[in-house]
Amino acid sequence: MKEDTLEIVQVPVVQATRENVAEYGLLIGTDVPNSGLTIPFYKGAVEEGHNIPFECRGNAVLRSARISKRSPDVTWLERHMHMTQLFIGLGDQPFAMVLGKPNHALGKDVPTLDDVQCFVFPPGHGIMIHKGTWHDFPLAVKDPVTVITANSPEVVEALASMKTPSEMNHGDVFKIDIHKHTGKTLRANV
Repeated sequence: MKEDTLEIVQVPVVQATRENVAEYGLLIGTDVPNSGLTIPFYKGAVEEGHNIPFECRGNAVLRSARISKRSPDVTWLERHMHMTQLFIGLGDQPFAMVLGKPNHALGKDVPTLDDVQCFVFPPGHGIMIHKGTWHDFPLAVKDPVTVITANSPEVVEALASMKTPSEMNHGDVFKIDIHKHTGKTLRANV
């Protein structure tokens, strides 16, 4: 298909804030939003937060990934129904994520494109997405960025078992080709 025959949907690119990501997940930043855990050591020097409500089936799997600049066209979006996936950027580079609001409670198997946004996270920040949040893997904004991810074993195994990039619906990964299901190409120009 020629570029001029594609219907391109420009995904809004916005700076991530606690408020604007709330329907997609929990912003992880430099503040301690759930502070007040009383651990008596280092009183006055450490503000302790209660546990972040990460959920998955099986033990959590923590991994790192080095992400370089890639095409702004978003081919895939996926969601997980048994996990609240976590992405935290390390170092001095921001990263971006294309996210769509969870819509599984409405019986939807395709993201609502009007709810898809690209959030840019400052260096050292991240997000724990809600169960059912549509997402693509993080994007580098400019220079390469390393991201720590928290996953479930079943998600990592399912993704790693794929021989070629294609749609999938196993191992708590429901991944779809956006153009195939909507006739549109999402573009996130970060």
